[in-house]
Amino acid sequence: MESLRRSILDIIAARLKNELVVVLTGARQTGKTTLCELLLPELLHLPFTYITFDDPDERLRFQKSAVSILESLTTPLVILDEVQKIPALFDPLKLVVDRERRKPVAEQKRFVLTGSSQLLMMKSIRESLTGRVALAQMHPFSLHEVTGAGEPPLLSRIWQEQAFPRQEMERLQLLPPQRLRTVRALRDEHQLWGGYPPVWQRQGATERLNWLKDYRKTYLERDIADVGQVANIDTFALAQKLLCARTANLLSISAVSRDLGVAVNTVKRYLELLTMSFQCVLLPPWHENVSKRLVKSPKLFFPDVGLNRVILGELSVSRGAAYESWFFAELLKWKQLQPVEPELYFYRTAAGMEIDFILTGEEGMIPIEVKSSHRVTAADGRSVATFLSEHPGTARLGLVAYPGDDLVEIRENVWGVPDWYLLGTL
Repeated sequence: MESLRRSILDIIAARLKNELVVVLTGARQTGKTTLCELLLPELLHLPFTYITFDDPDERLRFQKSAVSILESLTTPLVILDEVQKIPALFDPLKLVVDRERRKPVAEQKRFVLTGSSQLLMMKSIRESLTGRVALAQMHPFSLHEVTGAGEPPLLSRIWQEQAFPRQEMERLQLLPPQRLRTVRALRDEHQLWGGYPPVWQRQGATERLNWLKDYRKTYLERDIADVGQVANIDTFALAQKLLCARTANLLSISAVSRDLGVAVNTVKRYLELLTMSFQCVLLPPWHENVSKRLVKSPKLFFPDVGLNRVILGELSVSRGAAYESWFFAELLKWKQLQPVEPELYFYRTAAGMEIDFILTGEEGMIPIEVKSSHRVTAADGRSVATFLSEHPGTARLGLVAYPGDDLVEIRENVWGVPDWYLLGTL
């Protein structure tokens, strides 16, 4: 699985044409180092210098003379890994980058910075490199990547056209049965184990579970110690478990506070650490009134279903919540690859009508409902159809994604689409 093409590779290469600094963040073990040290230089055909600040000697060296070291590098591409470990780097880097800008374009060095701790890193970037960097996030493998990362998935074509390509039904019928079976099997594996690259490098269930358990242990004992002061790691681990059990649900901090027996502010602190270390994501609601989006409760998602299995342990979530969390993670990976990244929300009215996801952008809006059953009916598209009727100028079609096999228009302009066909590579 090391040879899988990462979809974000082309995005980073394109941004390096316009910016001297690209910052690539993401959870530990998502493949940032492999991408920057092996895949990116090969794609760009550029000599490069790779420096990792996991090395304490490098940290000491840069703390003494960062400017002179950076200016002495002669390769056109410089990769600085785990930069959150040396916050003092950013001011010298700002000075060097400003000097690089005054050189002829052909002589300017490009810098790629990586880090797994958003909390420390982004604070340093805000203070020193605002307006000088392009940002990207590395996620675990997407379904599109594990199925081949070929042509853009169907969702990309739907988003760009704001219409359902009618020829897709015929195209699906012409695909070789063996290829369909392969894609569906990879989808099943992805929904069971998530997308962390080391998981896909292991074959047996025991080996995969052990890696995920070790990953969580390392996260609790090392990563959290790096990014924040947590007085009691056991309490934090329990908070992680209780929050994970609420994935795909509205967040109620007060409820978690009661269950955990700690102050609300403590839960907020834990939630901030989990969010900034890429373990969970808060999805805001969509409202016509933009100000309401800022005050209404968000939905909480723990996006990697494989890691969720070891976090929850003896606890569990419903099939529907697990499936919605998986689909949410795929939308996160998909949307940052679009030419102009769309916004992602959920929708819930005071009357109780709900839609799992709303994609919005200059192109328009697409409501998406997800169903974990293997069949969809007209009833499954009722909320989506209502949303289309209420927003005729901006929402022209809707989707119901599900793990079945049939591509069908269940209501007018509401399509039931197999998840593997919507998000994978065929």
